[in-house]
Parts: sequence; C-alpha cells; structure tokens
Amino acid sequence: MERRREKRAPGSGIVEIAISNTGPLTIQAALVETSASGFRASHDCQALEPGLAVSFTREDLSGRARVMWTHILNVRRTSGFLVL
Repeated sequence: MERRREKRAPGSGIVEIAISNTGPLTIQAALVETSASGFRASHDCQALEPGLAVSFTREDLSGRARVMWTHILNVRRTSGFLVL
C-alpha cells in the first residue's frame, strides 16, 4: 500500500548540490524523482547526512533543501531532499 502523501514523477539530469557548513563543497548528483515538495538524487558523497541544509540547482529549479534521509547500497547513495 502506498503511504506517500505526494505524487512522484521520474526525474533525470544532474542536480548540483552545494554544502557550505564543512567548507565549500559542490557535488553533482543524478536526479531520480521529483515531487511537489522535494526530490530524490543518487550520489557518492558521504557528507550528505540527514538534517543537513544545502543549496541546489537543477534544470527547472534552484534553492535550499534539507537532506531528509540517505540510503546506501554498495558505494552509491540515494538521498531524499525537502525543498525549503
């Protein structure tokens, strides 16, 4: 049974994510899916931990987001972001 509150749409392309609390760091992640209030992206950055506020830029949107969760499969990570 689906428990998500918002409809998801498949995503594609690159999301640039900037982290400033540990010194300037910008990573490129693969956009996996989008929703009205957030997005999911695949990356290999260990610094993206739940609770971290970041800046992001993707093809159709830019702004601030918070990392809500991160799952790790092998060395690849997938994180869910809430747009602030």
